[in-house]
Amino acid sequence: MTDIKPVDPPHWIRPEEVQFKLLRQRKNALQARMNSMKVNANKSLLNISIEKSPSKLDSSQQKRKNPFAKNNLNKRSREEVKPELDVSCDSILFALINPKPPEPKNVFIPNEDSSSNMSFSSVFNKLELDEQRLPEPELPKGEPYVPIDWTLNTKMRFMSPKPFAWNGKLKTSEQASGTTGFVRCLDTGDQESTLDTSPNARFHQCCLVWQHPSLPWLELYPRSAGKVSASLASNSAVSNNQFIKDALFSEWSESFRSLFHLLRAGQCPYFYVCANTFTVLFRAAGICGISEVHALLTPTTRGFRQSLKQQDIEYTMPLRTTGKRRSDPTDSGYDTLDSTTSNGEDVNDDENDDDDDDGRDNILESLGIEASEIKRINKCQKRITMEKESEVDASKHSLIFVKGVEAQALFNFLINCKSAVAITGALAGVPPTLLAPVAFHGATLKPLKVRESVVRIENDKFHSLEINGPILPHVLPSLCFLMKSSQLEKFSVSCAQLNSTKSFTDAKHGSESSVEENENEKNPPSVFGKENLSDCGLTGELLSHFCNSDPSRIKVVESLKYSSEGYTWT
Repeated sequence: MTDIKPVDPPHWIRPEEVQFKLLRQRKNALQARMNSMKVNANKSLLNISIEKSPSKLDSSQQKRKNPFAKNNLNKRSREEVKPELDVSCDSILFALINPKPPEPKNVFIPNEDSSSNMSFSSVFNKLELDEQRLPEPELPKGEPYVPIDWTLNTKMRFMSPKPFAWNGKLKTSEQASGTTGFVRCLDTGDQESTLDTSPNARFHQCCLVWQHPSLPWLELYPRSAGKVSASLASNSAVSNNQFIKDALFSEWSESFRSLFHLLRAGQCPYFYVCANTFTVLFRAAGICGISEVHALLTPTTRGFRQSLKQQDIEYTMPLRTTGKRRSDPTDSGYDTLDSTTSNGEDVNDDENDDDDDDGRDNILESLGIEASEIKRINKCQKRITMEKESEVDASKHSLIFVKGVEAQALFNFLINCKSAVAITGALAGVPPTLLAPVAFHGATLKPLKVRESVVRIENDKFHSLEINGPILPHVLPSLCFLMKSSQLEKFSVSCAQLNSTKSFTDAKHGSESSVEENENEKNPPSVFGKENLSDCGLTGELLSHFCNSDPSRIKVVESLKYSSEGYTWT
């Protein structure tokens, strides 16, 4: 009987062991999954992918994926592009928050060859570099001087945010000192004297003018027929009495002659002759750098210019824009539009004109044209020529300029010209008004009217100073210099000008030849003028300004402003 070995009973697994085994498998799978995620993250930040544990799914059991599926392609492209955009945006944002100063040598500037390497940061740096290279806009800077304006003014108003250093109420000493300083041509600001040098006294000195004639019941400046009815009633005694008219003209002739002699002697810098139909500006030798006495007259008419030709007075028309013009600076008035036809041919010789007319008439007769028709054609031709010659009449282009002996001839013409005195109208029988900065025979000392007030413009308070009367060219720079010396930091000036005299400023020096002559002189014109006009009544600073030969210093000033940057005007 064989021995039968006992068989061990099977190992029974308890429920606790089964549960523990399942938990261990799950723990191993989770650990493997976490290890695979860490390895993939360290390899690349731009390709983040989570792989499934190989213990969980077998490669044979995985379902095949279609690579051309739309959902899979879009999902994969989103997973690949999104991290790249996040990284670039973070880097650009970090660069914008912490910018570095651009260096011109190291900054990448894209060009046509490197268009593939262009990036947002390089373009941003290039824009910053271009902004640094752009020049800053320059603010308009003022000039240290007030330009010379030969235009006569009727009103002038000063405006300042701060009160002026003077007022309209003058003390006895201030009025007396201002009058004495003006009559004696004293520079009370620099010269030592016993006169009152307060701002009121110096301001009063700047607001005086010499005038002839002076008829209290007539307004002789400006010479316009603005108040015809009142002037006719008040001027009836003069216009109806020939004795009074002769006496006025005789007295005016003496005053005019005295003033012109002062100009020739260098005791007067300039003066104005204001007639009803024209205005004349006489300037001494040295003013504007011109070495001779000279004059400008505006406006003129064809008849007036023909009268000058008959007296053999040579003149030029510097503002003329039409007609023939010669380059000879000594050319006479025959070289004007009046002496040319529409074709530009000279017709100065009356005998030649007659010969030409006879020749034209003979040609027309040979063609069988009747004499009456030829006469009508000649009249039409003459009328057309006269209309062409009169185009510049009563305009700024009609200004004429004379100098040297021609200025003396113009003076003789005006002093004997009966047409300078109106025969009819509001100022019939009254001779032209003479205005000058210095005293002369028969002159009357006339003060300018000054009114001070306070105005408000858009809730801002301004102090206003208004001056009325015949304001000569030296008054504006004198008052500006006075305000500047009185520590006034900012002010503005507006001028009401006599439009008929603007051409005096537009003409500059009167002719181009005057500037060329000044450049050829050995001594500077300003030095020449200051030496010969040292007793003309202007201060040293004003005299050097008026004797300057620079034409850019002559400007029409309608408004002027002063600040710490200097003077600016329009």
